[in-house]
Amino acid sequence: MVSPGAARAQVAASAAIESDFRFRGFSLTDGHPAGTLQLSYDHPSGFYANAAASAVARGDAVDFLGYQVNAGFAQRVTPELSLDAGIVQRWFRYRYDYFGSTYISDATYPEAYVGAGVRNFSARVYYSPHYFRDDASTLYGEIEVGLEPVPGLRLAGHVGGLAYLTVPDAPFFDGRSMLDWRISASKQLGRFEVHTAVSGGAPETYHRALGENGTAVTVGASVNF
Repeated sequence: MVSPGAARAQVAASAAIESDFRFRGFSLTDGHPAGTLQLSYDHPSGFYANAAASAVARGDAVDFLGYQVNAGFAQRVTPELSLDAGIVQRWFRYRYDYFGSTYISDATYPEAYVGAGVRNFSARVYYSPHYFRDDASTLYGEIEVGLEPVPGLRLAGHVGGLAYLTVPDAPFFDGRSMLDWRISASKQLGRFEVHTAVSGGAPETYHRALGENGTAVTVGASVNF
């Protein structure tokens, strides 16, 4: 029995489609559209978890792109300050061209993170002992800001930076830090949302373990169940 007014756990699901699946300034789908299904769980104690799976459409074929699962704990310290920490596991299947040939490979890696949010700002720091490779460890930091100038319209900005702590001995890894940025706008229409974003990464280099970066405009839509 649940007494009236008692806090309850919440479960939500959503489906989204994007014109390009971009991750930290890089395209993982070479500009092809992708779809994602996501399931999330939030407990009144502050514990949360979610899982997402994505697929990419290349011509007449639809291929499995990857999945992400994460769990964490968030706690409001003051009316304006909240803290959270958690772990995330990602797996991607990606394609790359090398000396005129196309290869398909996959990569999985874990990350642990801590973060804080104040009003419209949030920041997180991620550590991965095996970032796409067993011999590469990284730190990634990000800062995000979100505004809602009118009800239902949300504007957001993101900037992030990746630094290698250990650099693998491979020709396509040079140990340089990488930056990424994104500016986005979304409009809520009941259970539906439409959104667009401009994003990019630097340096302008081809990274076979991630994809090709550079500035790109993407559009998408999602629905909540």
